Formats: sequence, C-alpha cells, structure tokens
Amino acid sequence: MVTSRRNLLRGGAAVAVGASVAGRFGVAGAADPLPDPSTCPIEHVIVLCMENRSFDHMLGRLPGANGLDRDLYNEREDGTRVYVHRNRDFTCTLGDLGHGHDDSLQQFAGGANSGFVANSGSQAMGYFAEADLPYMYRLAREFTTFDNWFCGILGPTWPNREYLLAGTSAGRTANEFSKGTLGLREKTIFHQMIEAGGDFGIYYTDLPFSALYLDLVFRYGNRFRPMRRFYEDALAGTLPPLTFLEPGYFVGTDDHPPVSVQPGQRFIADVVAAVMSSPLWPKTALLITYDEHGGFYDHVAPPTVTDDFITQAGFRVPTVLVSPWARRSFVAHGQHTHASLPAFLAWRFGLQPLSARAASENDILYAFDFANPRTDLPTLETPPFDQGMVSLCWLGRMAVAEASEFDMPGGEGPEGDAVWAEGDLSAAGRAAHDLRRGGPAETPAQTAIASGQASAAIAISGQPEMAEAVTAGAIPVELDMRPKPDQATPNPFLDREMLPRRPAWDPEVVTATRLPDAKKKPRRRSGPGFFR
Repeated sequence: MVTSRRNLLRGGAAVAVGASVAGRFGVAGAADPLPDPSTCPIEHVIVLCMENRSFDHMLGRLPGANGLDRDLYNEREDGTRVYVHRNRDFTCTLGDLGHGHDDSLQQFAGGANSGFVANSGSQAMGYFAEADLPYMYRLAREFTTFDNWFCGILGPTWPNREYLLAGTSAGRTANEFSKGTLGLREKTIFHQMIEAGGDFGIYYTDLPFSALYLDLVFRYGNRFRPMRRFYEDALAGTLPPLTFLEPGYFVGTDDHPPVSVQPGQRFIADVVAAVMSSPLWPKTALLITYDEHGGFYDHVAPPTVTDDFITQAGFRVPTVLVSPWARRSFVAHGQHTHASLPAFLAWRFGLQPLSARAASENDILYAFDFANPRTDLPTLETPPFDQGMVSLCWLGRMAVAEASEFDMPGGEGPEGDAVWAEGDLSAAGRAAHDLRRGGPAETPAQTAIASGQASAAIAISGQPEMAEAVTAGAIPVELDMRPKPDQATPNPFLDREMLPRRPAWDPEVVTATRLPDAKKKPRRRSGPGFFR
C-alpha cells in the first residue's frame, strides 16, 4: 500500500534511511537489504521525459562523469574519420537522425559504437558544451546526475517510453502496437498506484504519449490534464504522489531533432522552477530523463540485462535527479535502465515488480542523501534563447527531412549570438515564498528545506500553457517572467510570420568534415517525425 503521510516516521526517520544506505554510496546493487520505505521523506515523485538525446551529446563534458574524449571518432564508409566536435553554431540538426531499431543496431556495431557516422552522417558526432547548455549543466552540477542510465532498448521512442512506464515493451522494437491489437496493453506504474491506494497525474502539453495505453484513458481520463494545470497544482501543493510530465511534441519543447534545444531547456527550467516553488518541495523527487538517444553518438557500449523479451539495453541518455534529498554535485555511476523508475516506485510505495527487468534493476537509493538534506536552492538563470535559430530549426522539423541528406560541418565558424532573458529573480523568490500554504513542514529537516525556498530563482519562459495560467490568475504576476512585449516570443509555433525562408546553406558543400559522395542517395521515412 502507499505509505500515508501520517505513517511516516518523524524527526530521525530521514537520518535512519541515510545511515541504512550509507554502505551503498556510489555502489548500485549492493547486497545489503533496502531500508524500510516508510522512513523515506519523499512522498511525491515527478518524472519529466524529454526526447531523443544521448548522454555524450548533452552532458558529455560534465566534470566527474564518464564523458567525451577529444580522440573519440567514427569512420565514414570510405574510412575517413569524424571526431566528436562541439555544435558551435547550431542548436539543432538538419533533419532527423536515424534512431530506429535497425539504425541503432548499425550504430551499436556489436558494442563498438562505431556506426553512427555511417548511419547518420557527421551530425551524430556533435555535442553541446556547458557554454551551450548552461542551465542543464548547472542543474547537473547542483544535484545528482546518472552517467550510466541507459534507455530500454536499441530503438525509437515508443518502446523506450514503455520501459519507463511499464518496465517492458513486451518485445516491441518499433513505434507500433502488437499485431492484432489497438493500443498498448501492459500494466503501468499508473495502474499500480491506483491499486495501491495512491494516485497519479499525467500532465501533457499538446498530445500525451501515455494515452496510447487506452485503458488509462477509459478508466482514468480525468487524470490527464493540460500542462497549465501542473503549474497550478504545484504552486497549490496538490500534486498526486506520482506525476508524469509530457513536453510539447508539436510545439517543439521536447528536444526531438531537428528542433533547437533551447525551447526544451526553457521547458525544463519552467518545471524545475514550479517544483522548487511548491510547498511540496521538501517531500519531492524530480527525475528528468530522455526516452532514447535520437541517433546521437555515445561512447559507452550499452549492457545486456535481465529481461523476458529484450536483453540488450539501449544507449545512455541524460538523467538528472532534482530534490532536496539528492546528493549535491554528485555523479552516480551505477548501471540503470528506464526500468529503474518502476523499480524505485515499487520500493517506495510497496508495489510489485512490473517486469523481470524492473525486478532486476539496481536501486537508485545511493543517489539520495537522506541524512543531509539540502536546505538552500541554487540560482538557476533563465536559459539562453536565439529566436532566429529556434525558428529556423522549427521550420526544419516541419520539413521532416532525413538527416542522411545532409552532413553538417562540425563546429566551423564563429560563435552564434546568444539572447539571454532577464528577470527580477529576487521578486520572484519572495512571491514564491509567499505562496506557501498550510501548516509547517512535518520534520525539522523539511522545515529547513522549506525555509530555503525564499531564495528560489524562478524562470518562467513563455510557453503557451504558462500564458494561460497567468491569464487565469493561477500564476501570480510576480512569477510571470516571460519576455517583455518588445521581445520575440520563444514559441515560433504561435508566430508563424516569424518563420524564415528555407536554409541558405548548401548541403553539398565540401568542408573539413565532409567529403563529396555522389553515390549516396537520401533515405526518407514516411509519416511525420513526432514520437520517433
């Protein structure tokens, strides 16, 4: 059963948990038994799953992590090398890199991870440095980052999100239903929460992937809520024990190539700000991850795991744990796949393992420090935003071009201009502190954590759901830190007149990182690029 608030041990409970997992620090899957979940101070688990980026691509330069080395490379079919290189000028790709099951197998190359360029061109070897993703890197530096978190399988979005939500894809390796069925039929973490007497909420931006589990829609349709409601419920302190967040797959806040990563960074910043401002913050763990690698290079060979269907895990994806109980500035090296989420929920809320994969997963408790909670909040500035580049990238998404048609130069040219959104963070922090409702926190540790919220740095970026919440009065005007009227909105989907002409660069230009190949023919996939 879900452990109620009244049943949580007071005062020294968190310290007891901290002592019991001390031997597991940095060693996932140690033999000592797990502690009693009733002593855990976390009552709310929030999961944000973004789209299609590998660990090396997004956080490969994070200090302390198993990241990139400048000597890493893949070869073209003619034997020439393409080394890893920084995406200096572009926050997006031209087209959508290969990341289907067959594409991933070619990239995997039997564990050598040497087939990325042959499959998707030199763009696959590009990565972002901290200067390009200051918000993501700062978040990783301040909390806990997993550098061995692998997606479920070598393949695309659907089966990998299925591993996150159900601990299995039931053998599916493509974005499709099982033969002769409509919808996904496996039992999910949401079903389990209801059965255990708990609750859940799925907050979506434009279209919820979770709705492919048709039983959830038919039985619990009222728990599917627009993203605007998440910000309202977070600030009101009414989030359920399990919250799942879905970014905008059509408006481009999901990070799915070829969109710019900047709207996705803004979306993550919105979510983190709302969670830190919530009165539930002292009792919350927010897990931010990506469904799969999206065709981008990662140098770590994914492992084989215990599974009833597919024993080969997929490539590493960026995963960050944000919580006052998360270890500060910590890189967790334990091996995990997406099934670690249902495994953690099973421990915390007394649930049965959803699958053989979930039952065999290493626990993530070593990523928490229950004896020494964080009582302050980092200053997290609004991520940068280049309106012209975002619009250009969004146009590329609507074209749904195949990445193999292009082979972008790797890092040549001057630095792109960055546009930083500014706001009165101190005023926002005071407003967030004033929003606290209800009585005092339940333990001295939670009281100390809550007091740190007065210095919360709120970064509300101007996503359409935020505008709705502000207009409705659910978000105080002090927290509305969207760009001013004389600034461009960061959502090109709403401003079609801002869309530029087609890209001016010539995809056939020969550069230091591209050799002409007249025999190579572009491949095209049918259908739109969403959910791939």
